[in-house]
Amino acid sequence: KQIAINKLSSQMGLTSRTLRHWESEGLFKSERDDSGWRVYDEDAVLRIGITALLRKIDIPISEIKLVAEEKSFESLRVAAEKKLSLIETQKVETISIENRLTKFLKFLRAQENNPITEESLKLLSDFNDEKESFNMSELKFVVLPKMRAAGNISVGISPEEDAMNPVFEWIDSAGLAGTARFFGGNMPPMPSGEGKPYGYGMCASIPKDVVIPEHLAEITVPGGVYAMLESTDDIPASWKKLMSLLSQNKKYKSDRSRQCYEEHIKNDRGDFLLYLYEPVK
Repeated sequence: KQIAINKLSSQMGLTSRTLRHWESEGLFKSERDDSGWRVYDEDAVLRIGITALLRKIDIPISEIKLVAEEKSFESLRVAAEKKLSLIETQKVETISIENRLTKFLKFLRAQENNPITEESLKLLSDFNDEKESFNMSELKFVVLPKMRAAGNISVGISPEEDAMNPVFEWIDSAGLAGTARFFGGNMPPMPSGEGKPYGYGMCASIPKDVVIPEHLAEITVPGGVYAMLESTDDIPASWKKLMSLLSQNKKYKSDRSRQCYEEHIKNDRGDFLLYLYEPVK
C-alpha cells in the first residue's frame, strides 16, 4: 500500500518541501506513480514518522538515520540519551562562561575610570591568562556518558589491587586497552577505620557487543553531570577538598542517588593519574 505525498503531507502536518528535504538527506525513499506524484510505501511512512518525532526534540539527522534503520526502542533511547548528554554539556559550558564573564566584569569595573593603554591591555591579557584567578576553582563540571562496563569487587584491609588486577588483565588480553575507561570506588562494607576491611570495586567501559567473562560482572555506569577534581597522592584529602569546593558552588549539589567514582588514567610514563567524580544535580 502506497500513499501520495500530498495526502501524507496533510495527514502528518508536514510540508512537501520538508518531506523532499528529508528524502534528500537519505532518511527514506519515495517512488513515482503513473501521474508522476511521489508516493511512499509502509517502510517509508514509518521512517517519516520516526524522523518527525525526533526532529521535534532536535535529534540530528545522522542519529535519526541510525534509528530509522534499526527501528528499535533501544536505538530511540540511545539517540535521546546522546541529545540529553549534549544539552548537559552545553549547560555546563554556559555556566563556565558565565562564571568567567562575572569575574572578568568585576575586574573591568575596577579599571573603568582608567584609559585603555598598551599597559592596561597587557594587564588585561595577564589577568585573562591567570587560570587560578580567572576560573572559579580547580573544580570542573563534566558530563560522563552512560557506559556498559565489566567490573570486579574485592573486600579486605587494602582491597584496591585485588579489585583492579582481574579487570586490567582481562582488558589487556581482550585487546580493549585502547578504548576502555577505568572507574573505581568504595563499596560496602564502607571504610570505617584503620585496620578494618572494606570493599572496593573497579570496572572498565566496554562496547555493547563484547562478551564479559564469568569472573567479572556486567556493570552500568549511569553517566550524567559530575564535579571533577584531579587527585593528589593524598586521596582522602583530595575528596575532602572536592566536597568543600562543591559546598561553595551555588549551581550544583551532590546527587546521592548515583555512585561517586575515581577514574584511573595511565599517563605516558605508565603511572596512573586519578580523577575524582562526585555526581551532582
